[in-house]
Amino acid sequence: MNAKAPVMNYAQYRKMRKILHECCNLDNGHCLILDSVCAQSISYTLLCNWFREAILPLDKELADSLLNKSALKSCIICGKRFLPNSNRAKYCSICSVLERRRREAARQRRCYADKQYSTHLEM
Repeated sequence: MNAKAPVMNYAQYRKMRKILHECCNLDNGHCLILDSVCAQSISYTLLCNWFREAILPLDKELADSLLNKSALKSCIICGKRFLPNSNRAKYCSICSVLERRRREAARQRRCYADKQYSTHLEM
């Protein structure tokens, strides 16, 4: 682990504590691998490799915010941080659907208005 371990803020730490109970190596707060207190449960840094590889992917939002900080973008509409699929992405997954519907409806309205205007001129 050459890279610096990601540091969590309090909200991320609370989310991590909730999913930590999914770890198969955790037994009443003790790590079966280390035979001691689970280091991940008492630290604000992402220390445990098992947790990073097996448990953290269960919460995609938390994993993205901890592991891909440099690649995250902010949604233009809601401001939520998201991991883009391309370098042109502007919206999170929820807002992209809503924005596409809004633009499609506007395009349809323009198309309908143009058809009515052109048929009105022909008369």
